[in-house]
Amino acid sequence: MSRSMLALVLVASLAASLAAAAAEAGELVVTPLLDLRVRQEFLDGVYHFADDPDRDWLRVRTRGGGRLDAGAHRFEVRLGNEHRHVLDPEDVEFDWDELFVDHAFWSWSGDDRARITVGRQDLVWLGGFLVMDGNPLDGSRSQFVDAVRCELREERGSIELAVLRNQKRDPFVLAGDLDRAQADADETALACLVQHDAWAWTAVYKFERDPDALLADLATLTLACRRQGTVGAGGAWRVEAALQRQDGAAAAAYTDRDPGETGYALAGEGSLTTPLGDGYTLEVGAFYYSGQSASLRPFRAPWGRWPKWSELYIYTLLGESTQGRAHVAAWENIAAPRAACSRALGERMTARLAATCLVAPASSWESRGLLTQAELKIGLGHGLDGHLLWEMLVPGAYHDGRHDLPPLVGTVHFLRWQMAWAL
Repeated sequence: MSRSMLALVLVASLAASLAAAAAEAGELVVTPLLDLRVRQEFLDGVYHFADDPDRDWLRVRTRGGGRLDAGAHRFEVRLGNEHRHVLDPEDVEFDWDELFVDHAFWSWSGDDRARITVGRQDLVWLGGFLVMDGNPLDGSRSQFVDAVRCELREERGSIELAVLRNQKRDPFVLAGDLDRAQADADETALACLVQHDAWAWTAVYKFERDPDALLADLATLTLACRRQGTVGAGGAWRVEAALQRQDGAAAAAYTDRDPGETGYALAGEGSLTTPLGDGYTLEVGAFYYSGQSASLRPFRAPWGRWPKWSELYIYTLLGESTQGRAHVAAWENIAAPRAACSRALGERMTARLAATCLVAPASSWESRGLLTQAELKIGLGHGLDGHLLWEMLVPGAYHDGRHDLPPLVGTVHFLRWQMAWAL
C-alpha cells in the first residue's frame, strides 16, 4: 500500500472511530478549520553562497479540516499545502508542492486537569527556545510532531510528558514529493516539561538515525531550567539555561573536528521587558548557543530550528551547511545582545524596531554582524491580519571567508509582506 493511501485509510479510520464514540455520547460538536496565508519575500544578497544571491517569491499556504468534540473526546484532522511562485530566479519552474496531513490526532480530557493527545500535533514549549518546530527543513509549511502526550495541570503548575517519533521523510503525504527530507534524520525522543509557579524544567532525550546513512547516529540529552517574574509596574523578565550531553563517537562525527567520545554543549537566553509610557515598550536581552571549541560542542536545540531571532539570518546560515546536513535555522555558535522598542499605534497596529549584535563564540567571539529589524503589524478583524517586515544585516569579520565558509561582505536585506486569514 502506498504511503498516501495509508494516510487516507488512517484518517478515515480515526474519523469513523470518533463518530461511533460521538453516537454513544449523544452529543457532537463540529468546528470547521480553515486558514489562508499569503506572503511575498524579497531576499537581497542573503543567498551569498549561490551564483544568484537574490530571491523573490510568493508563498501561499492553505490549510483546511475539522474538529469534532464528543464529550471528553476530541478528534482533529487538518490538511495543508504551501506552494511558492518563484519570481527570481526566473527559470525556476512552478510547482504546486505537496498536499499533506498537518494534524491528525485524538485527545481525551477527563476534566480540566488531565489530557492525553495521540497523533500528529503541534508542540510548543516555553516560547519555543528548545521545542517548537518538528520539521526544520520545510520552512513554514508545517511544524508538527508525531507524538503521544500526557498533560497534568494543577493550580500552581503542570507536568507534560511526550514520546515522539518523527521521520526524515513524511509518510503521510497525499500528493506531491514523497521523498522530500523535512529533518536531518529519523528522530525518537522522550521529553518532559515541569512547571511550578515561576519555575520550569525541561528534559529531552533524543536519538537521531539517518536512513540515508549520510550522518552518524546521534543521541543527545538536554536539560534546561527557566525562571520568570515581574518587575516594577507592568515589567517582566525571564532567563533560561540549557546543558546538553552529546553521546558517543557520533557526537564527534557531527563536527568532523573532535575525535572525543562524548561532548557537551550550552545554550541560554533571557530578556527584560518594561513599559516606557505613552504606548512604548522596551525589551533588552541576549541569547547564546555554543560552538565547536576545545571544551564545547555546537548546541543542537531538540526542535528549536525556526526563525526565533531572525527571518533573514536563518537563510544566511545555509552557507555553513555540512556534509548531509543543511544548517538553515541552525542556531549554533551564535550569541548576541539585543534590544527592541515597540509602540502601539491605535488599537489595531503595532510598530517595532530592533537591533541584534551577532557574534561567534567559538572563534574568539568574532562579529557575525549587526542585524536590524523594523516591523509593522496590523489586525483588521474578522480573522484577518498582516504585517510588513524589513531586516538588514551588516556582516562582520566572521563572514570574511577565513573559516572555510563562503564570504559575505556586502549588506544584505530581507523584506516581507504578509496577509493571513483564519476562520
